[in-house]
Amino acid sequence: MALVKCRECGKEISADASSCPNCGYKNKKNNSKLIIIILSIVIVVLLFGILILCIKDESNYDKHDDRYNSNLDDNVDNNLDNNTNNNYISSSDALNIALEDLNISRNDIYDLSSELEYKFNKMVYDIDFNCNRFEYEYYIDATTGEIIKSFKERD
Repeated sequence: MALVKCRECGKEISADASSCPNCGYKNKKNNSKLIIIILSIVIVVLLFGILILCIKDESNYDKHDDRYNSNLDDNVDNNLDNNTNNNYISSSDALNIALEDLNISRNDIYDLSSELEYKFNKMVYDIDFNCNRFEYEYYIDATTGEIIKSFKERD
């Protein structure tokens, strides 16, 4: 059993005593080691999370370089214009409507996809693309060209 000095009166008391028998001062146990361990664990977890976010952001830059691949753009253009039947606007027109809404050009986007699908009780184009580290999704009425819904989130 270790003896320590009372912080109030200076008499020696047991380290396990809850208070000084001489003056009644409450003996607070030193939890600094526990606090240091807990803080160290929290810091390690935070650093690990930041590292994961940095790695994810780095992979987004690799995707961004694909926008200069002309073969990719040509394939997307061909796929976009295959749905030009049944008095629907073309998917290229639907894409242009979305781009005009954002006031950006075709050269600024990458990871483009377009699908004609039945949603919201009508035929719509689901246009998805990325630009400036954001992911955009537009639902455009295939008959009228009206923007039904749009979403924007971090890439």
